[in-house]
Amino acid sequence: MGSSSGSVQHLVMLGIILLATNPFGVQAKTLSIHKLEKLVQEEDYLHSRLRIAEFQENVLKVSWDLNLRRKLDNDWMVEFKVSRSEDGDGGYERIMLFEVHLCDFMKTYYKDFFYQRIKEYSNAPRPSTCPLPKEHYRLEDYPLDVRVLKKLMTPGHYRIKYKLKNDESVILSYMAEVEVD
Repeated sequence: MGSSSGSVQHLVMLGIILLATNPFGVQAKTLSIHKLEKLVQEEDYLHSRLRIAEFQENVLKVSWDLNLRRKLDNDWMVEFKVSRSEDGDGGYERIMLFEVHLCDFMKTYYKDFFYQRIKEYSNAPRPSTCPLPKEHYRLEDYPLDVRVLKKLMTPGHYRIKYKLKNDESVILSYMAEVEVD
């Protein structure tokens, strides 16, 4: 899935990273997605559709269609930013900014954290694939277990932003607002 699976799967990486920002070991009881919004989609490059549904307690079913209309190489970057607020009133503080070139992402984070988990649910490209070819990629009913995230995240409100960009433009951007109690 390349960049598209990264969007969803970064939630798992977020949990691992937030472990370092949770010095008191407070465990969350609930994780709620209040908003999931596509902010940018450049139709000349791609068309994307993300669906998340609660499957059972602590498990979300994630499906994603990404129709990549042009090949993407290492001129493109994946940007992932996480901000946190105690009460969600707009006073968000950035706790993480992650930027990596697309091919570098494929060879490292995608290979090490995501590919093995998603390959049976998708036609995800192999980690060595870059540039990413024009293709209609699909992730179908991936069971995302949020128990790990709930154990690692400090209660509060989180704003998670994802961008696929180069020096001149952003071709895909999503934003999620998540509350952890």
